[in-house]
Amino acid sequence: MKAIIFDLDGTLYDNSHLPIRLILHSLPHIFTLSAERKSRAELSGKHFGSREEYFHQLFSRIAQKRGITEQKAELWYRGIYMPSMRKVLTRHYHYKAGVPEILQQLRSQNIKIAIFSDYGYLDQRLKAVDINPEWFDLCVDAPALGGLKPCRESFLKIAEMLNEKPDDILVIGDRDDTDGQGARNSGMQFLLVNKKDPFFKDIKEILK
Repeated sequence: MKAIIFDLDGTLYDNSHLPIRLILHSLPHIFTLSAERKSRAELSGKHFGSREEYFHQLFSRIAQKRGITEQKAELWYRGIYMPSMRKVLTRHYHYKAGVPEILQQLRSQNIKIAIFSDYGYLDQRLKAVDINPEWFDLCVDAPALGGLKPCRESFLKIAEMLNEKPDDILVIGDRDDTDGQGARNSGMQFLLVNKKDPFFKDIKEILK
């Protein structure tokens, strides 16, 4: 193993109750929020080649489901939804105990570490849960790669960016259907973690 790709939500912090908190924080927009979740599910695992095309597909689906223009869907997403998510994360969530120390230990062992999240605005969301991007060799979100997990092309692009072969990379995440399937699709290893368990509990064997 020469590199590890970490998922963010549910892996580096316990994201329990996040959906309901987002709903309570955005009650006037609950139907648009529902349309966004359904649209993301439709796009899961598909590769669109670029950030621009991915967001076009997302906003057009939200717009169709809500009977609004694609421009209004984008304004809602960038101006209301993402700011709401950052506020909820800042108020209620923090990285799991032991995260900085273990990441530092991995780097001291010359293991490259990346973070890969399905949602955009990764830098802002990392800051919201007090995670420093400088702890990683690479921070990237799925929209930037043109495809949500478990899109094979996105995982292989990260391997290319890390300059490592897929079979030398371990993916660590809390969902087998996205993180795990993406790893298998691209020939990487996978470790499933429990979002409620301490961070060090699941990966202590890696550090030996």
